[in-house]
Amino acid sequence: MLPKHRARAKHVNDSTEVACIMLVTMTPELQKYFKFHETFEMIEQLRVMFQVQDKQERFETLNAFIGCTMAEGSSVSAHVLKMKAYVEQLACIRFPFGDELMTDVTLASLPKSFNQFVMNFTMNKWERSINELHNMLKNVEENIKKSGDNQVLMIHEGQISKKKTGNNTGKGKGKAAKKGKGKGKGKGKHPSINPTPKPKPAADTNCFYCNEKGHWKRNCTKYL
Repeated sequence: MLPKHRARAKHVNDSTEVACIMLVTMTPELQKYFKFHETFEMIEQLRVMFQVQDKQERFETLNAFIGCTMAEGSSVSAHVLKMKAYVEQLACIRFPFGDELMTDVTLASLPKSFNQFVMNFTMNKWERSINELHNMLKNVEENIKKSGDNQVLMIHEGQISKKKTGNNTGKGKGKAAKKGKGKGKGKGKHPSINPTPKPKPAADTNCFYCNEKGHWKRNCTKYL
């Protein structure tokens, strides 16, 4: 047998073997349909029947990526991993995202509890890869859980410090107010005003309760 005949025979055998493997993995309905098809024909028809078009997949993935927002109290690590999965999926269909754009979209998707971090990140114009941002967000999440409502996170080049607010200001004002009150005790004192004496009933005043003269009903001993 000539070499070209042997090469062709090997190609036919390999194609038949691949077709058999493909048929084994199909449903019974597809097996009946593709039973007498060549391998190349099977691949082309399966692509037309089941493959999602790149444009549609890009639209759906991009829409999900931009519309993805993190719920308050959920895991920031899981959220960032989800965003990274969308970007990798877009890269597979020849629509790559740069780190800078992915960072902006990720920061915009964070809840209100991360507002202080996002403001510091954008104002300082930090440039971080998505993996570095992922690590920073995990540290911020831990500090948010520990800090409570009366503390603000201050981030300086990746280092996180806590600044208490609310309590100190109130204490200072209270002390100042008390101090001011103590100093002004003697200076702002007004002279006392004597009350006007109540008029006494006339001798011929008649009481409407006992009908006796010399007092009113409100002063009547019998009424009281």
